[in-house]
Amino acid sequence: MRHVRFDIASLALERVDVPLKAAYLLVAEADDAEVPQWEVLAYALDPARLDQRVVRVDLTTLDGRHLRGDAALVRSVEGAHVLRGAGELIGFDPVELDGT
Repeated sequence: MRHVRFDIASLALERVDVPLKAAYLLVAEADDAEVPQWEVLAYALDPARLDQRVVRVDLTTLDGRHLRGDAALVRSVEGAHVLRGAGELIGFDPVELDGT
């Protein structure tokens, strides 16, 4: 499976900044999907649990790249949040998977 991983410098959910310890974005080729699948694993400074729902996600990578899309919050435990893309990741071009 072709994939690419990005280290995340900043994350906002519904345009509200989430102070981070660390965060990662994984984008992977999906055999049966029109667009690549993507997932964010974020470790927030605040251990508060977030409600499971679909949210707008805005990301900035360590190299200053901006990406965004809607994602479902699938898990939130003690500040560790997993968000699974619910559509296109705007700012990512699937040809970027060709180098992996």
